[in-house]
Amino acid sequence: MRRGARYSGMQGTKTTLTWALLPLTGWLIQAWAAIGFAAAAPEPFRAAAEPLEKVVVTVGRRATDARAIARSLTALPQEDAGWALGQTHAQEVLARAPGVNLQRGNGQEYLPALRSPVLTGPGACGALLTAEDGIPITSPGFCNINELLFAHHEAASRIEILRGPGAAVHGGNALHGVVNVITAQAVASPEAGLELGSHGFSRFRLNFPGESGFGFRLTGTRAGGFREDSGYRQLKFNGFKAGGSGARIWTAGVAVSGLDQDTAGYVTGLNGYRDREAARSNPDPEAFRQAINVRAYSRLEHRLGESLALVVTPYARYSRMRFRMHFLPGDPYESNHHRGVGVQSAAYLDRPAGPLVAGLDMEYTKGALRQWQEGETAGSAFARAVFPSGEHYRYRADALWVAPFAQFHLRLGERWTVSAGARYERVRYDYRNRLPAGRTRDDRTACGFGGCRYSRPADRADTFAAFSPKLSLMWRPAPGRRAWLSFAHGFRMPQATELYRLQGAQTTAELRPENVRAAEMGLALRSGAMASQLVVYHMRKRDVLFRDAELFNRAGGGTRHEGLEADIGWPLGGALTLELAASLARHRYDRDFLLAGGNLRGLDVDTAPRRFGGVRLRWQDGDERTVELECLWTGGYFLEPRNLHRYPGHELFNLRARMALGKRLTAYMRVLNLTGRAYAARADYTVFSGERYFPGAPRSLYLGLRRRW
Repeated sequence: MRRGARYSGMQGTKTTLTWALLPLTGWLIQAWAAIGFAAAAPEPFRAAAEPLEKVVVTVGRRATDARAIARSLTALPQEDAGWALGQTHAQEVLARAPGVNLQRGNGQEYLPALRSPVLTGPGACGALLTAEDGIPITSPGFCNINELLFAHHEAASRIEILRGPGAAVHGGNALHGVVNVITAQAVASPEAGLELGSHGFSRFRLNFPGESGFGFRLTGTRAGGFREDSGYRQLKFNGFKAGGSGARIWTAGVAVSGLDQDTAGYVTGLNGYRDREAARSNPDPEAFRQAINVRAYSRLEHRLGESLALVVTPYARYSRMRFRMHFLPGDPYESNHHRGVGVQSAAYLDRPAGPLVAGLDMEYTKGALRQWQEGETAGSAFARAVFPSGEHYRYRADALWVAPFAQFHLRLGERWTVSAGARYERVRYDYRNRLPAGRTRDDRTACGFGGCRYSRPADRADTFAAFSPKLSLMWRPAPGRRAWLSFAHGFRMPQATELYRLQGAQTTAELRPENVRAAEMGLALRSGAMASQLVVYHMRKRDVLFRDAELFNRAGGGTRHEGLEADIGWPLGGALTLELAASLARHRYDRDFLLAGGNLRGLDVDTAPRRFGGVRLRWQDGDERTVELECLWTGGYFLEPRNLHRYPGHELFNLRARMALGKRLTAYMRVLNLTGRAYAARADYTVFSGERYFPGAPRSLYLGLRRRW
């Protein structure tokens, strides 16, 4: 691996110190638990023949029966989310839920989509809320598009996906939905596993229940990567302790995640992913990503009577990331970090007519970002002039978030339930620039060809506020049958990078919160072991934040999103089960977008396949043996806004098997891309490079053992 240039010019300790933090985590758990604030841990999921009706905590922050929720959601149990699936990337498990379409980059990188086009660009990560045990993985104003790489999905007890705008308890980043990874649940007995696989893959996992409510989950991974200089090393640790008696129940937890990755860049040229030699090459061997994320929380649930409970959850977070921006001219470096504290609080009133919850969320975060370039930009005189060496951005931004909310459920007889809620959110940014303001070099000299590409605003403060109502109606005509109609408003605040990381002649970004109005109609049926869920949705986004032809960050765009989602589990008799998670969707520009002399209105948003999903045929002989054949498909999609270039799509087959070798030992096997198809995990188009791709991995074999004691 070529590492020589990757550390030059960088400040602070290396991410390899992440590995040294592991011995400290046990102390952190005990210290945080001593604070004495925690809430009841969700009840452990018990596997049953009900793949679509599960206890979830995403919608109300405490255990809730999914059958009482008039929203489309998926709760993947431990069988799908953890050991049995054995995923090497979050994409492999989230593909089992309709509406979710993660496009993998290199290593643990990805771009997300949840009832949306694939999200790209500065601040796009703000459209999806990702959390672990109910705590957002990153601060709402300093998110990262790859932040699910910090979540311990490999050892999850359950993964919950809420599709569409979040509930009243969620913050503004739940514009398109919520992904919540649940880890703070004890396992029945200690278990450890070792896996080996293609391309230098090895992984060790340990889940330990401990005593007196204490437990932890540990995963360490090393992979060589199928492309040159594209390996990674990753460590994830989650510890938790629960206790309490009488009216008080508490849980405390800590999460540590670190990544040290050598990143492979795009392969360029039409259908370049089909060239086997090019697909294994790495045009950017100096690219890398180093990251660390530490979170600690403590939750207390205190019952004040038979019908009233108070839940308070203070938390602290630290996140740091460094990487080389191989996708930009000049290959600049970026270093960013943020740290902060927050509290989630809610009061629950369990009334005969239906429950009521009201609360207040607050968070204070201090963030910083630095971008710099070493050496001249390769290419033309124009590129060398407008993408100069030296520092491009260096700023600090503090943010204070305050959000009261309330929601209630009202039973209208035995069959009807109406739910309503609302959230008001306000944020204030205080920004301090550490370089000369404007579009000059860092030494105040001017760039040629009209000015430098990068522009730095002067010190300023910005305040944004949004109000978000929700309303739904559910009908339950008989056991196992329910239908619902819901209307929801969602929003996301402008991210710090959209406000203060400007380009061209822009000196101030006058932005507004991006918002969406959504309607969905759903039907869920259950008969014995057969379960199905069908959902139709329509969403319109307004004040969409985008970068125009002048490179200005602006608000005022509009898009339209419509789709059909199916989630079906069908027993075929005997030991066979067929599962389907599929989506048909259309994502279009809904307002005038002028780009390169053309109007985009009515065209498809780029990187938005109209169909994607998967079907799985599973044979299961009790707890002894399981074999699953999976087919995943991604339809064709346009690579750029003008809809002139297109990726044709692909289908992939995966095979997974599990066999018990006695009462305590289990063997696992999986073959990904069973047919060895050449495909693009991600494809797009730029005027500088033309078509470019992240090639998908070739056929890969993984073998593992798990032992319980």
